[in-house]
Amino acid sequence: MSAAPRPLIGISCELKPPDPRRSFSRKKEISVLNCEYASAIERAGGIPYPIPFVETEPTLRDIVARLDGLILSGGSDVVSPGDDYRGDRACQKRSEHETALLRLAEESSLPLLGICRGLQQINVFHGGTLWPDLPAWNAGAVDHRRGKKEGAFRHSIRLEAESALGRVIGASVIEINSYHHQAAKKVGSGLKVVALAEDNVIEAVEGIGDRLIWAVQWHPERMGEHSAGSKLLEHFVSFCAK
Repeated sequence: MSAAPRPLIGISCELKPPDPRRSFSRKKEISVLNCEYASAIERAGGIPYPIPFVETEPTLRDIVARLDGLILSGGSDVVSPGDDYRGDRACQKRSEHETALLRLAEESSLPLLGICRGLQQINVFHGGTLWPDLPAWNAGAVDHRRGKKEGAFRHSIRLEAESALGRVIGASVIEINSYHHQAAKKVGSGLKVVALAEDNVIEAVEGIGDRLIWAVQWHPERMGEHSAGSKLLEHFVSFCAK
């Protein structure tokens, strides 16, 4: 008896701008995906599929129709409608691309997982708002992001024990990595908060209803095997397989 086919998990890519230092290459934007996402999904039992930036919605619709699940990855800042924040890391084109992805995923009730930036994009899509820059806009927040040369920053979070994520991870307090400086402020319609940091910054939300929507501020793909991160990804992939 042949094994069941592994689920195809789409992962949104980051958009890198042209490199002005190059005269013969990188004259156009390129789609980029950190290999850690693909490796983690493969370990969890899925087939990773990086979703490039495409020019037409029919092509994007055909891509989404073939997927069993969708992950919005981390990266550049989210551009929130009605917000005048435009930091150096903001990417309007990526926000528009992922809004189209989310709309198509919603039409087909595709299981959805947001990672770091992905949580923020999902929250904005559902009508929520953001802290555009935690150090500047939320003076009471701890440092959720350090410089790249200082290594990964870690802190503890409190999970709602009866939430889907709480049951999957099997703990009410866990230590997670932290690479973000934006965060959800007002939570969007159809979402509920299921995890908070020590300073009450939102660290995870879930969808309300039958469709699986999980979004976390940390990076589960960087937490290694046999961790809270691997449990989260394994359960997500397993759900997509159904």
